[in-house]
Amino acid sequence: MKRILITPALIVAAALGLSACSTPFDVSRDTPFDPITPVIEAPTQDWSFTAVEIVVPRTLSVSEANSIKPASDIVWREDPLGDRYVQVEAILRDALTPVLQPREGAATPVVVAIEVTRFHALTERARYTIGGEHEIEFMLTVRHAETGQILSGPRPVDLTFRALGGQAAIQAEAQGITQRVRITERLQEWARVEFPAPLATLISVAEVQN
Repeated sequence: MKRILITPALIVAAALGLSACSTPFDVSRDTPFDPITPVIEAPTQDWSFTAVEIVVPRTLSVSEANSIKPASDIVWREDPLGDRYVQVEAILRDALTPVLQPREGAATPVVVAIEVTRFHALTERARYTIGGEHEIEFMLTVRHAETGQILSGPRPVDLTFRALGGQAAIQAEAQGITQRVRITERLQEWARVEFPAPLATLISVAEVQN
């Protein structure tokens, strides 16, 4: 049996490689994401995610006005006209569930609860003219899945970032880079920064048979 020794340099290279592969959309950006700073103060190395709860309160206002920036909490246009609360919930759930999965060997089962406070994408008018911002804001709470004890939060999270507009938006859509794609990437980037996997789960010593 032959053991492959893992040096610090190899560990760093492997971690960087895994980070690059973890992004679901291999596209370049003229407008890069702003850096994300974690808000959780508690160590997460022993957390295993059993569920992601998304709440979009019906008290949030919704606008279908095709103005540059409607005065409302929710603006979303890439789904057919319908229940915007349900649509926003699905966007967050579909983005975060694949990232926040159970972790082998983790000691503490947790539920990640998110309550949306603002989800403001672009109207058609803004999208194809001046652009703007995707305003993604929510309250984050982490609680023990069995006891219900709050382990962190509630804490506000603001993932607002620049949105593409005008010709840049048109060119992005031609490549399949919709608003949903970029918002999904932003949410998944946040989840990986906020809840980093322990190094031991990313890299293991490989063994090969002679």
